Amino acid sequence: MPNDLHLRSGLALSMTVVAALSAQQARPPIQPDAAAFEVTSVKRNLSGSGRASTRGLPNGGWSATNVRLRAVIARAYEVREFQVTGGPDWINADRFDIVARGPEGTPTQQRFAMLRAMLADRFNLVTHVETREQPVYLLLLVRPDGRLGPQLKRSTLPCAGQSTPQPGSNCGVDTSVGDRLGTISANGVPMDNIAAALANAAVDRVVMNRTGLEGAFDAELRFATEGAALSTVKNDEGPPIFTAIQDQLGLRLQPDRGPVPFIAIDAVLPPTPD
Repeated sequence: MPNDLHLRSGLALSMTVVAALSAQQARPPIQPDAAAFEVTSVKRNLSGSGRASTRGLPNGGWSATNVRLRAVIARAYEVREFQVTGGPDWINADRFDIVARGPEGTPTQQRFAMLRAMLADRFNLVTHVETREQPVYLLLLVRPDGRLGPQLKRSTLPCAGQSTPQPGSNCGVDTSVGDRLGTISANGVPMDNIAAALANAAVDRVVMNRTGLEGAFDAELRFATEGAALSTVKNDEGPPIFTAIQDQLGLRLQPDRGPVPFIAIDAVLPPTPD
């Protein structure tokens, strides 16, 4: 997990994307009418900072500062970083600044297809999908009566329930992970999105929503990250993640096993210049 990572995400894990690619190498030819960014800038970031950030832009655009390529691939395929396998060492070490702008009127849900096309075009990325039986977590309610924790509430925001909130709306999920403290702030999102945020920011497993909760929710979670994310030792920054989820959200993570898609890298090159 990076030293300091801040993300804004409005999407849960999309099993549909990887399923659609599983029967072929994940670098189809880019047709002129295919989803593609209108303008893309990719530059090396040599700041030496450990902090990375990403954000959505209007018209399906996307920007990232000081990101590793493995993280960009994971974002494009809507999986966690641990689900991206293979590739040369530089995809974990080199950092990049990326600004990608979509054509006027491009819907937000096209963003990930355009990111995949950008990776194929600028990094010559070729991948394939593998499905493996892996440890996962099931996200469950703690109380049999369905009572939620103090930091998890049903949302009344006007954009609540949208799986892909529009840029500029108050809905979405913000995650911040540092050396000692992690936070997740969710507004107006389905429980699947909160499960995905937990997998992104707190545990290196896919988290499957099994709460049975329908509709949209607001949530605030604060947890310790020093050492391992699964540490059971409290520190001054916040409780361990399992304790935080239970006490603050009224939820729990139960270990299980299930099919997990992996994006296997067959080929990748340093980016072509702007």
